Amino acid sequence: MPKLIVTNGDAATDRLKAAGIAGHLLPWQDMLHDGPVPASTLLDEVSDARAEFLAEALGRPFDDVRADFAHRDAQIDVHGAYNEVELWFEHDLFDQLQLIQVLHYFSHEPDRMGLFLIQASHYLGMMEKDAMRALETARTPVSAVQLETAHSAWEAFTAPTPMRLAALAAEDHPSLPYLAPALRRLLAELPAPRSGLSLTEERILSLLTDGPARVAKVFGAVHSMDEAQFLADLPFFLRLDGLAFAHEPLIEGLPYRTCDCGTLSFAPEDGSAGEATYRAYASAEISLTKAGAAALKGRFDHACANAVERFIGGTHVMAGAMWRYDRATRELIAPN
Repeated sequence: MPKLIVTNGDAATDRLKAAGIAGHLLPWQDMLHDGPVPASTLLDEVSDARAEFLAEALGRPFDDVRADFAHRDAQIDVHGAYNEVELWFEHDLFDQLQLIQVLHYFSHEPDRMGLFLIQASHYLGMMEKDAMRALETARTPVSAVQLETAHSAWEAFTAPTPMRLAALAAEDHPSLPYLAPALRRLLAELPAPRSGLSLTEERILSLLTDGPARVAKVFGAVHSMDEAQFLADLPFFLRLDGLAFAHEPLIEGLPYRTCDCGTLSFAPEDGSAGEATYRAYASAEISLTKAGAAALKGRFDHACANAVERFIGGTHVMAGAMWRYDRATRELIAPN
């Protein structure tokens, strides 16, 4: 059979097709940096948790989302039917978490010959055909060190505390060179010591200090602030929800919560009610509240005052277990 190609999403598969790179294309499609990720060696158990989270976030029926995961997982489970498997992943957080999940999966499989890795320092979905073809010629066999590193990283990511994750983020990993920077970016989504803001939340509020702005404009600006850009519209909108609908709101102007928008993994362009709802949300003008301005100055603790609750992999950040991360010193701060 032709080779199996696992990559980050539909944009990448489209570019692979355009470049004439033959194989069965499997987009992995999961934003693992948001929502619970259980510590399990079984894809089914991870997919159950991911589907439950995404169904609620997207406002879609659980059975539909779970069926998408089941279809994806079934395709990688038959990898033995292929002579080769190629893993195509980028340098950003979105891809690096997908990569360690896939490598963790293969670390539990019987020895697999013909497993190759392509690590891209640019965005696959934006590459020209020649660049895609050149990348394939640079593929390398997946090594035992890469499998071991990914196995450790996945276990750290899904652990109930971020302590092992912080330790891995502080080290270089030559076999997976983009892993440590990605993990540091993930840790930056923990609440900061005084403001209780994640890095994304802080950037949102900072952009509003000069006055109100449209959601779409703020999203574009925040997205571009990362050197390795990873933030899609759905996780960004979820951050806005957390700021706008908290007990003490830090922003105002959102017309409704993200889950009321329908499918937000991409902007619909079909003239449907979903498109109109999406556009109404994206065009809404948001502004800073007094609490938001105080948080930026470290005078209001968003995480504490608003009982922030979110998952960073397996770590449930919540009242009583409020892990924090000092981005200036790269120091993990345990709950009091």
